[in-house]
Amino acid sequence: MMRLFLLFLFGILGSNLLAQQTQQVPLLPKEIVYVHSGQAIAVAGERLPLSISITMDQAPTKSNFAYADLISRSGKRFGGAVIPLENGKADAYLTVPENTPSDHYLLRVYSRYAASLNDAAQYHQELITVINPAVSPSPKSPGKSLDGNGDSNTSSNTIAIQPESTQLTLGEQSSLTLSASPNSQVSISISRKNPFLDGQRIIQTSPAIDKEANTADLLPELRGHIIKGRLTEKKADTTKLYFLSAHGDQSALYLGTANKQGEIFFDLGALKHYEFLLLQSDVDSVPFGLNLELPFAEAPAGETLDFPQLEIRPEHKTLLDNLVLSASTTTYFYKPTQKSLQPIVTGYAPDRGYNLDDYNRFEDLATTLKEYMPTALVRKNKGKYFFKLTNIPEHSVFDGNPLILVDGMPVFDSDKLAQFSPENIKRAEIINRRFYILSYGFDGILSFTSYDNDFGEYPIPEHALYLEYPQIQQPVNWQFNPGKKSEHFPDFRSILLYQENVQLDNNGKTTLRFSASQIPGVYEVKVSQITPDGRQVWATMELEVSD
Repeated sequence: MMRLFLLFLFGILGSNLLAQQTQQVPLLPKEIVYVHSGQAIAVAGERLPLSISITMDQAPTKSNFAYADLISRSGKRFGGAVIPLENGKADAYLTVPENTPSDHYLLRVYSRYAASLNDAAQYHQELITVINPAVSPSPKSPGKSLDGNGDSNTSSNTIAIQPESTQLTLGEQSSLTLSASPNSQVSISISRKNPFLDGQRIIQTSPAIDKEANTADLLPELRGHIIKGRLTEKKADTTKLYFLSAHGDQSALYLGTANKQGEIFFDLGALKHYEFLLLQSDVDSVPFGLNLELPFAEAPAGETLDFPQLEIRPEHKTLLDNLVLSASTTTYFYKPTQKSLQPIVTGYAPDRGYNLDDYNRFEDLATTLKEYMPTALVRKNKGKYFFKLTNIPEHSVFDGNPLILVDGMPVFDSDKLAQFSPENIKRAEIINRRFYILSYGFDGILSFTSYDNDFGEYPIPEHALYLEYPQIQQPVNWQFNPGKKSEHFPDFRSILLYQENVQLDNNGKTTLRFSASQIPGVYEVKVSQITPDGRQVWATMELEVSD
């Protein structure tokens, strides 16, 4: 049976968080974002591992999504990830786009709540370096050192790292003993040291205390991902109904109207996977324009983007060659595996359902419905087909047209659909009663499901907008233990160990095993700890792998 997700939005700004209309930023709850990134230097095209935890008032945040992106020194955004959170946490990654030039970048992780306040003090921000063999750094310009900008929460008093050896040979098996507070959250990574950024790379931003934020601007994603758009019309019609359909493994349908500013909001609720989106109005013959707003925060300006200059010298050639070599074999040794997803409840109970394989198909849907489906009436007016459904509860026939769907996509041209071949249609379902979505009632639903979830080759309506919009990242598990690989495939890893939520014993200790790769050089051991009082502290040390 085809599953259609019909989301009943219930006032996304109706929570206690938004009860007052003129609160200032300091009066609103604050989020703290904790991030442990798997590497400090990456090659364009690589996936940057991220361990994310966001809290609000010392409890997991109510936000259901985090966002990650890279910002250049000119304020341009490169890449972006929409990351679902579970109890405020996520194992995730950010893909560095192939066209990212060689330079330092600001890695940001934040929620939509903090972004709508434009409060970078509630973001995690750190500098990383991207190497792109095809795009060299921009000409040298005055840069600023990290002195005074970096976070100094590096603490060797609460975290102790005791390696078996700090000098390793290629491929050598080794281990280290880690000591930290027993009741803290600990993550660890061992990856190539970034020689272009010395010292701590965390960027601190002062709270936004000089700017008031109207709670009408807030966009807390308390249920699902929110898609926001703005109509291009000078005067928005606040009565016109818009249909957003999401298509992928499951079909989902959302309804919305524009506010006086021409803004339209769609809350995707429990849906966390789609491949593409379609937007239509209830008058398919009328074209309309919509500027879709990406969900990422505005780029900062000023001192925040005053990065140190990336200076690549001849002596860095071996390092850069090794990094590119490592990136080319990355997915062979460690690749994020998608966690199994439980399908969301998207079903409804149709009054009638028909598997068309049980019937002889006619040349068009009009004849097929007329012959097999007595509660769906096929009529003609002025030479064009239209459909009417019987109203079972009232023992009558609806006056209006039903909501017609093909794989969850609304279809308003009933004449065109009636003449469409049912060859690739698997199932038809009918709701023969008044059906409400939000406050909008429909004279029943006539829904068709194709075999391959491709609309059965029925064309996308002419005036439907195909929305290019970031997909939601699927939850992943990182596997960084290389295991035993083929001897014919050299081990060129740049990340030797990456582990989140390290399990400590009652004394706050653990021993972790790892192996060196076939890439010589200096590696950085980085340990982060979230203490019971909510601080994130760090400890680092170096290991050297030699020929």
